[in-house]
Amino acid sequence: MNKKRILLVLIFLIIIFLNRNVLIFRPLLSVVSTQTTYGLVVNEKDVLRRGFITGTFNYYYKFSVNGENYSNPSYDESYKVGDTVLIEYNETFPFMNRIKNQK
Repeated sequence: MNKKRILLVLIFLIIIFLNRNVLIFRPLLSVVSTQTTYGLVVNEKDVLRRGFITGTFNYYYKFSVNGENYSNPSYDESYKVGDTVLIEYNETFPFMNRIKNQK
């Protein structure tokens, strides 16, 4: 019984880790200080769930802060390569970011 609980906790932690951007980082941006900058949607695809069957995906966006490059999935299929997007990011931890001007 104890091994099953450990396995379930481990699976739960792995799921959280794999989805940390959506589950942790993006919601935190609502309560921490943020800055904005512009980013660019690039030709890098994030295949969505069952995307290998349906072909659904969204593109990544990239931006730079203090000479460091960051990127994340746009989580919006309406963005196309070359679109300029307004990015909201945490001043201390720019890897915590999201598109501010969702369509």
